Amino acid sequence: MTQPPPHGWHQQPPPPQQGWQQPPPGWGPPQPPKKSKAPLVVGTLAGVLVLAGVVTGLVLHLNVNKDSGTSKRADKLPSLCGNVSETALAKARTTNPNGLMSRETKLSKGVRTTCSWNQTKGVDGTGHRTTDVSVTNEREEAESAFSRSISMNMANTQGTPLQKPIEGLGDEAVVILVETKSAFTEMSVIVRKGEMIVEVDLSGWDAGLFANTKPDPAELEAAARGVAEEMVAKI
Repeated sequence: MTQPPPHGWHQQPPPPQQGWQQPPPGWGPPQPPKKSKAPLVVGTLAGVLVLAGVVTGLVLHLNVNKDSGTSKRADKLPSLCGNVSETALAKARTTNPNGLMSRETKLSKGVRTTCSWNQTKGVDGTGHRTTDVSVTNEREEAESAFSRSISMNMANTQGTPLQKPIEGLGDEAVVILVETKSAFTEMSVIVRKGEMIVEVDLSGWDAGLFANTKPDPAELEAAARGVAEEMVAKI
């Protein structure tokens, strides 16, 4: 049973509702702002770019550092090529005989023997190396042939040739370094011993982190000179 209000109090009827029964548009409690997706998009894009960079770098590294040698061949070279030992060829990082580039050629006043080696896969490392040796019997024209070989090497237009003499090798000898704008580098040792002219050309480049790099000239010179010394000692 409904109790009457206490004395002195009067229960007021609720005021009549007028107008909107619901808050008008734009009124009412504030709504939380919608979260922006921009940071997520930017973060995702950055992650994709980083991943792409890592993948690209890995591909470049593997390509540059791949073994550029070929399987060991059993090519027979001219007998004179046997004057160069496996030890000297290993130092030059070219232990694979290349029969296609090796031959004996008769000249009007002598014979020229050419010997060629390149890299053996799994043995001579990455980068690139080629060793070419020519031995020419020039008879009475050895001195002029020696000067001619030097002039031809110094006329190399692919780079800037630098020349210096070598003491204690044959009757006279020089070493010529040719550096190019690329990583390709060539080292030539030219020796005259009596009527014989020996030229050793060692060329190539080294593998860097993401691109080819120039070899150490001192390493090339030591390797080329080692091959020349062995050939000269046995002719």
